[in-house]
Amino acid sequence: MKKVEIFLLLTILFVGLILRLYKIDRPIADWHSWRQADTAAVARNFLKEGFNPFVPKYDDMSKHASGLDNPQRYRFVEFPILNTLIAGVWSQTGINVTYARLVIVFISLGSIVFLFLLVRYLSGLSVAALSAFFFATIPYNVFYSSAILPGPLMVFGILGLYFCFVKWLESGSWIFLAGSIFFANLAILSWPIALFFLLPLLYLSYEKYGFSLFKNLKLWIFVLLTLLPFIAWRIWMLRFSEGIPYLPFLLNQNNIRFKGAFFRWLVAERMGKLILTVGGFTLFVIGFVVKRSKKENFFYLTWLFSLILFFVIFAAGNVRHDYYQIPLIPIASIFMAIGTIKFFSLPSALFSKFLGPIVALMLIIFMYAFGFYEVRGYWWINRPEIVKAGMAADKILPKDATVIAPYGGDAAFLYQTNRYGYPYFDRPLTEFVKNGAKYLVSVDIADEGIQKLAKNCKLLASENDYLIIELFENCID
Repeated sequence: MKKVEIFLLLTILFVGLILRLYKIDRPIADWHSWRQADTAAVARNFLKEGFNPFVPKYDDMSKHASGLDNPQRYRFVEFPILNTLIAGVWSQTGINVTYARLVIVFISLGSIVFLFLLVRYLSGLSVAALSAFFFATIPYNVFYSSAILPGPLMVFGILGLYFCFVKWLESGSWIFLAGSIFFANLAILSWPIALFFLLPLLYLSYEKYGFSLFKNLKLWIFVLLTLLPFIAWRIWMLRFSEGIPYLPFLLNQNNIRFKGAFFRWLVAERMGKLILTVGGFTLFVIGFVVKRSKKENFFYLTWLFSLILFFVIFAAGNVRHDYYQIPLIPIASIFMAIGTIKFFSLPSALFSKFLGPIVALMLIIFMYAFGFYEVRGYWWINRPEIVKAGMAADKILPKDATVIAPYGGDAAFLYQTNRYGYPYFDRPLTEFVKNGAKYLVSVDIADEGIQKLAKNCKLLASENDYLIIELFENCID
């Protein structure tokens, strides 16, 4: 790369890093803390119980996720690559949420590099720099670039895959083929929805080889070495049914697909309000309709089609969880960059040469202003008492204690106690005690049942916002 390109990229990376350090030390009690706590718990247990990536365990012993009792605390979703990275860092720094978030931050910065290199190759320096800048600064993406979730790692893997695959098709180098296989496995094992984003590779292969792609040995090597590890992991998972969350509801719960609510949530609420806002969405649409070179155009359109296919198939998941739209950010950033540049080059015969840039800048300002307004609460700790109560429980309870930390099934409260146990009441209290869960940590101090337990059982700690109670069979009515 030329010096000016290196300077641009380093500047964007610096801006991205500074933004991602905002409240980097916040506890795992922010937005989507339940999913972050599950991810962090697996990493923490690698250190507490010994590293075994083939049998990941978290803190939740309840039947909340799978519908089955899970006394061994199995956690079988994605292969624990991210959890392993965090555990590796924690093995040197000690268990600290700040360092876990920094792992995600640097993964996201790596995504910026790959996005810049990929778009520079396909669309030139201007689009590359602006795409990378949008990716680095969109408020929604800034938050999720420090959230302890597998999504950012999957995006990193997909962008690394696209770049290596393009370079492999161009050069035929085995190094780029190996890189493609590595990043494909990284993406798919980190979050299996990456399978949707293999479609652009099919287009690139067809554009290079035509229908003879099916006779290309290297392509078959790529396909086999990409899919076999994922298939092997899924087969292995079947041994641990109690640790596999029940996920079919993510497809089409309540028949949401293609209903008015489906489009309202994904287009109006998420893209038009939360993620891109009205400003970014306008730039996105302009970038979508702008004429481009054939290869560039079809690659981007296939990428976008892969995203839409994911939205449609996992309709309920995308409506329910806004973090499911993390894969939108790279392709949206590209189209916004193209749309922005178009505003700076409107034909003077039809438009004022000053109006286009002004409109583009106003739309960008609106995107950042409205975007930060929408997501600013994501960093907030709305229930700080769960952190306070968890720290108190960690100090006074035995290290091997099994606890009940009811929080509506959200394991974020349980995670704060640094103990295994239950995040909600899924059975009678007497059964909890018989099974060894005899410590209750509660922040619902006004609850009549909790007050009764505090009176009849052994009260270990009492503050204005939490209670810690030791339970016995004879003190439970």
